[in-house]
Amino acid sequence: MSRSSRPFSWKLVLVALLATVGLATAHFELQYPPWRGNTLKDDMQWRYPCGGIPVTTNRTKWPLKGGDISIVPGWNAGHPSAFFYVNMGFGSTPPNMTNVMQPIFQMTGPSRDPYPGSFCLRDVPLPVNASVKAGDNATIQVIQVALHGASLYNCADITFVEPGEEDKMPDGMCVNSTTFNFNLVYTTRSSSSISSKNLLDKTTMITVLLGGLFLGAWL
Repeated sequence: MSRSSRPFSWKLVLVALLATVGLATAHFELQYPPWRGNTLKDDMQWRYPCGGIPVTTNRTKWPLKGGDISIVPGWNAGHPSAFFYVNMGFGSTPPNMTNVMQPIFQMTGPSRDPYPGSFCLRDVPLPVNASVKAGDNATIQVIQVALHGASLYNCADITFVEPGEEDKMPDGMCVNSTTFNFNLVYTTRSSSSISSKNLLDKTTMITVLLGGLFLGAWL
């Protein structure tokens, strides 16, 4: 190597790798309840717990017994599959988001490219042992996790109301795109002990995702 050649720099390699990861990260939109704000810009969705956006006063009136959640998963290129978590934090400024609303599930899209479409979770219940009344505030947190572990966050702030007083989801928003596939994720000794569960609607078949899929590469 000549003296005029620049020395090898791991810092440059690291910067290049991080840039590649940023470009290849899937992003998603929480349609309903409406998210706190647009986190698709400036890589905000990486920021725990709610994509870098603070609590908003523009709360959605949400049913006391739970309700529907609509998600657009395929905004960015690079990853056709991800795990989703749906959690809740209680109060006007929740101290944590550790209360599970929907067990973890995997979604697989049609390709590695950005793709259109949405999916809708019907009648998502409140967390187990939740005790709320009309007028109480809470936050719904949706997390999208890559198979290699990177996480993205979006939140929607809500106020609980009596049945019939909730903000209705716009017509045509609760749609399940036919190009998406879903799997529930279980930890179990025997698949025969698992009862079937309907995740999206009565026409969607959900199959069991065994632990081996956790070892798969992000394709």
